[in-house]
Amino acid sequence: MKIVFQAFLASAAFHAVYFVMTFAVDYAKTVLYRPNMVRAWENTEMLQQEVAFGTAGSPFVHFSTFLGLAVICGIFLFAYQKTTVKSNHQEIK
Repeated sequence: MKIVFQAFLASAAFHAVYFVMTFAVDYAKTVLYRPNMVRAWENTEMLQQEVAFGTAGSPFVHFSTFLGLAVICGIFLFAYQKTTVKSNHQEIK
């Protein structure tokens, strides 16, 4: 049960880092954006009246990636635990 909890915790940590980094990169792009006014003046056309930021994906995608990553982390934790237990038993003998 400990491995399952650690796997979910690792999956949550990876997802948190992913969302924070995505937000940070997009924020930096927004803050550092400097339009080229000369080129924009030469290329005049009708602008859109609405703007969409990002996409609205299905919550199922986030849930499935969370579970998938938890399974992968669980496999790695289980393998790591088995290899360290074997090496500890071999050192004792």
